[in-house]
Amino acid sequence: MPDHVGNPLGEQRKLAEGQGYVERDDQRVIRISGSDAKKWLHSLLSQDVLNLQEGDSTEALLLTPQGHIEQQLKIVASDSDLLVIVNADRAEASMDWLGKMKFRSQVDIATTDLRVFGTFADIDGIIWHDNFATQNPKSARYRKDEISFGYRELISDSKPALEEVGKLAYQALRIAAGRPEISDVDERSLPHEFDWLNSAVHLTKGCYRGQEAVAKVHNLGHPPRRLALLHFDSGDQLVNKGDEVFYLDKPAGKILAGALHFELGSIALALLSRATPYLELSVHSGDSILRASQEVLVPADAGKAANLPRPSAFKLSGKK
Repeated sequence: MPDHVGNPLGEQRKLAEGQGYVERDDQRVIRISGSDAKKWLHSLLSQDVLNLQEGDSTEALLLTPQGHIEQQLKIVASDSDLLVIVNADRAEASMDWLGKMKFRSQVDIATTDLRVFGTFADIDGIIWHDNFATQNPKSARYRKDEISFGYRELISDSKPALEEVGKLAYQALRIAAGRPEISDVDERSLPHEFDWLNSAVHLTKGCYRGQEAVAKVHNLGHPPRRLALLHFDSGDQLVNKGDEVFYLDKPAGKILAGALHFELGSIALALLSRATPYLELSVHSGDSILRASQEVLVPADAGKAANLPRPSAFKLSGKK
């Protein structure tokens, strides 16, 4: 996946308008088949997999017992199996762990040579639809404003009939939408900090690893960090992952990903401490100190939802 094929800003526009695709060679496709495939995966992950029908897709997270994010999984169902898109760097570890969890379940796990192509075009084929921008009635969203992000991924062994663009185009568009990826997380990351509950966590399904921690933070507490979109005064300077963010002279967080957007200029996703005020910040990037305003994606009062009406319990049987 090259950084860019032509002009990076022009490629963003082509991708956003559905005229291009980016080959996601940072991802791998796993096939999970067998009579117990849906039920088995449903019991392990944060999302409802059991009720997926042929052609349906969803996003799920594999969590630690403490609720920290280990893996992002993008799942597409067919009538006989599940195709699962995982991060390439974590694919081997994910397959190893899943293999250890089979026990007596009738499940087969196999690698494939299928490729993944990201696009905003309405195309045919085996498609994973990104539902990050769609309100999920079985979960919760902390963000207050509407999101526009009609991204999808084609699983295929051949390229779509569109123009190829580089990874910088996708990176800029997903940063502008506040869309998290597994590359953003560290060993302490919770779904709540990224507003990831809405698309990847089913709050009323049965037990899965990390469920208790997810429920406690959402219902009784607040996530200790919060995602923000930074807009820089200097519109042409790129910040880097790991650059430190300050409020006045105090460390406030770190940059997760930065980009030069074709409309918004220099932007970045930052993970800030919950106590950071909604005021101007500075980012130390190399020898430069850059001023930035913040667009709140996850508010400081996220969580503490125990006083809200609760949806009826989701049964392990899969009955809604």
